[in-house]
Amino acid sequence: MRDTTPLPPGATLAILCLIATVGLAGSFLYLPALPMMAESLNATEPAAQATLTAFLLGSCVGFALYGRAADHFGHRRAFTVAGVVFVSASLAAALTADITQLVAARLVQGAGSVAGIVTARATIRITLPPERAMQAMAMLTAVVSLSPAASPLIGAGVLQLADWRATFIVAAALGLAGILGGRLVLPRHVPVLAQDRPVQAEATILRNPQFRGALMIGMAANASFMVMMAATPFVFVDTFGYSPGAFAALIASILAAFAALALVSGRFAARLGAARPITWAIAPLLAGAALLVVATLGTPAPALIALGLLLLIGCMGLMVPNAHILMLEPFPAFAGTAAGLAMLITTASGALAITLYSAVAAGSVPGFGLFTACCGAATLIGWAALQRRGAIAR
Repeated sequence: MRDTTPLPPGATLAILCLIATVGLAGSFLYLPALPMMAESLNATEPAAQATLTAFLLGSCVGFALYGRAADHFGHRRAFTVAGVVFVSASLAAALTADITQLVAARLVQGAGSVAGIVTARATIRITLPPERAMQAMAMLTAVVSLSPAASPLIGAGVLQLADWRATFIVAAALGLAGILGGRLVLPRHVPVLAQDRPVQAEATILRNPQFRGALMIGMAANASFMVMMAATPFVFVDTFGYSPGAFAALIASILAAFAALALVSGRFAARLGAARPITWAIAPLLAGAALLVVATLGTPAPALIALGLLLLIGCMGLMVPNAHILMLEPFPAFAGTAAGLAMLITTASGALAITLYSAVAAGSVPGFGLFTACCGAATLIGWAALQRRGAIAR
């Protein structure tokens, strides 16, 4: 029996990009409605932000279970089950009556959302040769980064026609489309027999210094990104008076810069190695972090804050896809487990960052600038670790 329906390589990559974006779409589609959702449910800003934290915590549970399950049962079967969980939780979120129910629904939605990103990355690592895998991973990262850019725009459009609950119905529809796409392209087989995998695969992965260095980059990048996504609706919409559409356009421009640099990095990584473009991002990233801090002190300047975010987050497009390549490179035999473990840890770092931000800096524009800049600058720790291991020099 054929493992998948034969499709052109471009169509297969397009479907992998689709299924990888479903989870992020579910997370960020409702961001423009976050303040009005809080008002509708009589919730405070930290309580409203807890819906995003709950999604991330649910994602951590999903990442802890999904990668190994996909390697054991096959990616197609595991993805279908997780997709059904995501769709069901999205519909439940649309029907919630209070903030506690919404937090619970978001927790379950997050657990189901992880399948696409893990499966897409593992499938690329399993099925493609190294040079094509680097370019495909860069394309996947670029498209995935555009998902949270496009999602607020879509959400803002939905809000012109309906209230915030409709954004979760749209997320459920995207989940159904992802399930259908996954049935077409995902491998059904288990890539490695159970007896050929390490008994403690996660410990084997974590002992690898290249994995740890690249993982630190992913953790810091995701922490800064998640704080930006959780805090900027209140900074720009509530404090600076931006409309939901203007806010969505700002986020889209920042993530479009990330996506463009991710595509560029894929072309260079195929010739120079995955680690080299990471070094190119260091100087502009630090410049963006410094500008973000300066622009939020005294009288905040929204245009300079936006420019700082553009530099800080945009330059991570040179880092993130190559960090994922470096994380999965040593583990072709159990790429699903490695991808799931990497995403578990990076997602946990994002959830922790939002929790700390809500506790110490929520409602403060200078606090937002300093906190986000510090998270972004922490990518230097991973870069330095890769340098010590010689990965940068390859």
